Amino acid sequence: MIVQQNDPTELLEVFDAEGRPTGQAKSRAAIHLAGDWHLAFHCWILRRGGEEVVLQRRSEHKDTFAGCWDAAAAGHWRFGESAAEAAREIAEELGIDVRFDDLVYRGREQSSRSFPNGLTDREFHAVYVLHDDRPLSAYRPYPAEVVGLAAFPLEGLIAVAAGDTQSVAASEAVRVATDGMLAAASVELRREQMVPYSAERLRRNLGRPDRVDTL
Repeated sequence: MIVQQNDPTELLEVFDAEGRPTGQAKSRAAIHLAGDWHLAFHCWILRRGGEEVVLQRRSEHKDTFAGCWDAAAAGHWRFGESAAEAAREIAEELGIDVRFDDLVYRGREQSSRSFPNGLTDREFHAVYVLHDDRPLSAYRPYPAEVVGLAAFPLEGLIAVAAGDTQSVAASEAVRVATDGMLAAASVELRREQMVPYSAERLRRNLGRPDRVDTL
């Protein structure tokens, strides 16, 4: 079966199920068809002292989670890249310049999902957090990757992920046109519109590990 994939020739490193690198390079297409473990870079952006989290809306042309709201920047860690080099995803997807030293490493998460299009995505996510209060109008997202940006109250987002409330309204949101121009938008986010991170993972990654109260 031929499956349409984004960046199918991108070279990634195969990892074993325990998260150890094997030194073997394979194309993104081959890794996703075989279901090999590999590494991804994830950056979450927090604003207002950690009270808000910035999410991106993935392009409808993505081969996984098309049109869903996700971490601010996320992508594959290419074969041979250092952590600082993998952080290129921030500039590539969001069009903002960030010093790698300003990122806070939060650890590694494991994710394994199969999709109706035949792809199996088994990833270790290297998770970083950036505190950055710039307005969304200062971003320059790459429209082939990102079609929207929005900032949500963190506790409200966690409550939606936990299924404790139906939706959360963005405090600021923009649409990204095909030419890259931004337009103010209104976003009310529901659980089914998000990449399905658990509430526990959001608390762990975004600095709320001990807060279990809900809205």
